[in-house]
Amino acid sequence: MKLKKRMVRLRDIAHQAKHIWLVPAYLVLVVACKDDPLPVPDPEEPKPTALFQHEQIAADDPFSYAFTNNGTNFSLVRWEFGDDSVSLDDSPMHTFLRTGDYRVTMRTENSEGFWAESETMIEIRPDSIVEVATIPKPDGSLDLSVSSGMAIDSVFWYKGVGIGGDFLGNDELLNIAVESGQFEDYTLRVKTPNGSIAQISRLLTDLGIVRDMTNQGVFRVSRDNDGGQFAGEGSLKLIDNDTGTKFLQFNFAGDLWFELEYFEPIVLGGYTFTSANDASGRDPKNWRVEGSTDGENWVLLDERTDQVFDERFQTKTFTYENSTAYSFYRVSVTAVVSGGLFQMAEWQVLQMPQ
Repeated sequence: MKLKKRMVRLRDIAHQAKHIWLVPAYLVLVVACKDDPLPVPDPEEPKPTALFQHEQIAADDPFSYAFTNNGTNFSLVRWEFGDDSVSLDDSPMHTFLRTGDYRVTMRTENSEGFWAESETMIEIRPDSIVEVATIPKPDGSLDLSVSSGMAIDSVFWYKGVGIGGDFLGNDELLNIAVESGQFEDYTLRVKTPNGSIAQISRLLTDLGIVRDMTNQGVFRVSRDNDGGQFAGEGSLKLIDNDTGTKFLQFNFAGDLWFELEYFEPIVLGGYTFTSANDASGRDPKNWRVEGSTDGENWVLLDERTDQVFDERFQTKTFTYENSTAYSFYRVSVTAVVSGGLFQMAEWQVLQMPQ
């Protein structure tokens, strides 16, 4: 009997212990957490900043720049120069090998992964660093030379636009023959001692350089394509410097005009028309060119009738005598070859050598 009671007693104790074992373990953990001090987090690093300055290294080298890092609180810096080159130097120097527009970016980063960026645009335009100087000669030829303030290692002359034309030589002075009243393209390519290249193409007559002034003015048209000026065949295609596009006007009624307005009056003496891709009946046939100082009173500068474009994408150049500076130049198309549609690929206005 005593043995039985003792066994029951042990069973009760075991049953109670089964429940006591789960609860005290939890309580012990809570007490332990309460008694131990919480860990103090490490202080955060200061956030990085990204600021820099840049300057041209030498007056005779428009391609090379020094970059000064003014950033703070960084452990890593990375520079991207917009020409597929990078640098991890703190304050690097860099030479661009071509003219163009370059987005230079500096990125700073601290050891915690926080980062900052700063960027600027560097514009190296060929027209601003090199030019073709021209001198008409008594025999009707034209002397070409290099006009530039930068150091030049070598010179290359080509006939045509770009370097795909005929190579003419490496001398800084080149004598060419241009037939009076004709227009010919020539290209000048120069290389600096650092290997950087600048290249320009110029349209020449026997008197000198003919300059395209189209994109210097504000463009307007009397009536646009039905889709508006930004449409695939809208009026802006007329001056986008792409003969593969065109301006198309529906329901042509002989009253179409397009014009350019200049902030400062300029003297123009020529223009070009380029025929578009299809339907020669849509080509302009009759038109007049006028100049104005106020946009209201117009002076006739040139008038053409019964004009024919023998080919698609054909560019024809027209010149006229003019010594007066006008703020407005307008072309009024009064007739097309046939039908009720007008189309043209490109219009350029030209400043003739004086």
